[in-house]
Amino acid sequence: MGNDCQEDNIENFDITPEKLDSMYGKQDKLKDIESQVKAAPVATPQPPNFPNPVILGAAAFSCTDFILSAVNAGLLPPTVASGVIGPAFFYGGSVQLITGLLCFITRNIFGLLTLTSYGAFWIAVATLITLEDEDVLRFGDDANLPIGILAVGYAILTCYLWLATFNHNLTLCVLIFMVDVQLILQSFASFGVISTIAPGAAGLFVAANGWYFSMALFINENYGKHIMPLGDPHTTPIFRTIYKGIYGNQG
Repeated sequence: MGNDCQEDNIENFDITPEKLDSMYGKQDKLKDIESQVKAAPVATPQPPNFPNPVILGAAAFSCTDFILSAVNAGLLPPTVASGVIGPAFFYGGSVQLITGLLCFITRNIFGLLTLTSYGAFWIAVATLITLEDEDVLRFGDDANLPIGILAVGYAILTCYLWLATFNHNLTLCVLIFMVDVQLILQSFASFGVISTIAPGAAGLFVAANGWYFSMALFINENYGKHIMPLGDPHTTPIFRTIYKGIYGNQG
């Protein structure tokens, strides 16, 4: 009886060639599946689309420059000149400075340098005016000289910013060029060479151009297509010549 049970168990555990083929076939399939899983590309998470901070920065700069230029051009009485302090501290200053720092995230080196520099410019102007009004700083008859020196320094900065705009668009190229013109005229006015009407008129043009630049970027990004043109500087003869001088035949 015991021997019969042992023989039955042995028969149940007999490994036939067919069973071996079936077992090895399943192992081969498992190996194939494992190799396919290892060979499959791993999807790397993509960073979310970050909104263009230049849109807000250009709007902040344009609004603050418009207020100051309206006073300089004589459209507003000089008694309201101190009204630029608030926008210069917050909108044209702090907001623009923050948008410039956000350009680091979008890898926009031009926006990083431009917006942070101009944001600091407005904060510096508002600080000088405030400290002088509070008699913390006393410049006396030379009250306009610090603004003039500051304008000269930023005119130099804006000059090489303008050279970098040939790789962007025509609207930005004209905008930065006119900002440089306004700063040069403002330095002359601060030194008493000319009146403030000339830099005021240039500033009004800068504000209008800056608002258009901001609006075009906003509309185009909002709708996901180019609706408002920004212009290609390479289509303008003088800019195309300069661009070819930089890049040669590669442009």
